[in-house]
Amino acid sequence: MLMQDDIRNDINNLEDDILQIEQSIMDFLKPNHDQQLKKALHELRSDLKHLSILANGAPLDKTETRKTMDFLRTHYNHLQELSLPA
Repeated sequence: MLMQDDIRNDINNLEDDILQIEQSIMDFLKPNHDQQLKKALHELRSDLKHLSILANGAPLDKTETRKTMDFLRTHYNHLQELSLPA
């Protein structure tokens, strides 16, 4: 049960980080923020990959797993949209 709680906490922390990174990316879309934008996109990609690995191997119930997978799908789509050249 303790391991399951740790995994839930890790998932929640990653979801929060992803939301914060996406907000940073929106701020970095302004001119002259190319390096920060590249770094934030890399960090977002990395966190999404980590969350995916964690969620796929997590001993969570179906509702939690579905919620996490929906979150991943939504934010992978955001990553694709943000990564497209203007």
